[in-house]
Amino acid sequence: MEFKPSKSRSISIVKGQLANERFHVNNEPIPTVLEKPIKSLGRWYSAELKDSKQVEQLRQDTIRGLKQINSTALPGKLKLWCFQFGLLPRLMWPMSMYEVTLSHANRLERLVNAQVRKWLGLPRCLSNIGLYGNGALSLPISSLVEEYKCAKTRLEMTLTESRDPFVRGAAPTLVTGRKWKPSAAVADAKTALRHRDIVGHVQHGRGGLGLEATTPTWQKATPTERRHMVVEEVRHQEEAARCAKAISQAQQGRWMKWEGVERRKISWNELWSMEANRPSFIIRATYDVLPSPTNLHLWYGEDPACLQCAAPATLKHILVGCKTSLTQGRYTWRHNQVLKCLAAELENKRVSINAMPLNAQSTFPQKTTFVREGEKRRTKPSPSEAGPLSTARDWEMRVDLSQRLTFPPEIAITNLRPDLGPHSCRQVFIIELTVPWEDAIDEAFERKRLRYANLAAEAEGRGWNARVWPVEVGCRGFVARSTTRLLKEVGIRGQAQRKAIKELATAVRSSHWLWLKRRDAAWAAG
Repeated sequence: MEFKPSKSRSISIVKGQLANERFHVNNEPIPTVLEKPIKSLGRWYSAELKDSKQVEQLRQDTIRGLKQINSTALPGKLKLWCFQFGLLPRLMWPMSMYEVTLSHANRLERLVNAQVRKWLGLPRCLSNIGLYGNGALSLPISSLVEEYKCAKTRLEMTLTESRDPFVRGAAPTLVTGRKWKPSAAVADAKTALRHRDIVGHVQHGRGGLGLEATTPTWQKATPTERRHMVVEEVRHQEEAARCAKAISQAQQGRWMKWEGVERRKISWNELWSMEANRPSFIIRATYDVLPSPTNLHLWYGEDPACLQCAAPATLKHILVGCKTSLTQGRYTWRHNQVLKCLAAELENKRVSINAMPLNAQSTFPQKTTFVREGEKRRTKPSPSEAGPLSTARDWEMRVDLSQRLTFPPEIAITNLRPDLGPHSCRQVFIIELTVPWEDAIDEAFERKRLRYANLAAEAEGRGWNARVWPVEVGCRGFVARSTTRLLKEVGIRGQAQRKAIKELATAVRSSHWLWLKRRDAAWAAG
């Protein structure tokens, strides 16, 4: 091996002070670190032996990168994509290698948040939970602080649990400030994972035993899997901290009290297909930070009265509570838009069921097969053959849309008008759709169930097998679990179910139109 002084660096420290001493090899001087800083393994070393300059350079790179993205003529959602997949990965490496404290990471995230809100058209009062949380509404962007903690956690485990004993013994202490320590975070995550092994796999919902036993246990996991499990546990703790903070927020944390609502996750493909101002409306409506008259009264002291009925115009009042809008048919128009989507999905399923040959075995319930814990079910029934619709091939359906729905008199004589009424030989579904405020979804379900209970009892008295299915789709596009249960019951599952749920989220598009027309005295459907 040939020693090249020009590619080497030297440093002399005498009694804690830098000394102007030079070293020579074959009468050729070795440059000092003070003269020429050196980069080794992705990290710059200078005479100060501190990372203060690199941290400041990281801040300047962040500001420069945000300015470059912001100066382009791209739309806001494409600028957001450039940050997520262009700038953020470039910031992660120096944040992992240098002694960047959590306070510095928080300052960088504040710079990022200002631009993210600007690109999405969001106000400054919107909490970071609305941007990075995985609550009722999840956006496809990552928190810089969360990625910073995950990167430091991953580096801590890589050094302290290395297979090389020399690396393990010489593992440095990662400097991240006094607020958060990677070693403490790793210890807490390991404790939580060991406790999870003791508790075992806890089932959620009505799933069978072993349905969620897909992740390996801590004791049986490989080193790579353990590192991944610890990082995911750190992410879980960050999300738990966001939820704890959201509970204390009286207005923006109202989504924590939503029961029976499916969470909504906006993907990049869905974001591309939206109009320019649609993502802004969805996010601001979810956390109630739209410029409604009530919010404007709190922010600027303006008149909080509704222009239609002179009542206090909160967002709830504008979307579901204005009597004038109800009289003009605005809410009915939105209800019919959602009903068209639901009716189209059920009609497609009805046609496909009626076109299938009647199987004599389909009228009997399928045999129950038990699966061992941790194993997957081998045989899976076809979605088209599952559910009560597979018991007949003469299904008919009436929808209360263009014409006034008349309930079949051979089933029951009533003045009630359910939205949908699929029926066949001695079987009938009484489906009633509601587009309520998300906080009142459970109340709407019970109200509609009790309303049609007597109708179902009368039909059963005539020998019909009647089932009442109240379904709800929130006015802000959040689908209730009762709706997903209906889709699953009729055999719409998997990818078809996810597609149907996205179609039913058309309620938010209709609500957006109602919001844009909130000041118009006359009503014209969009």
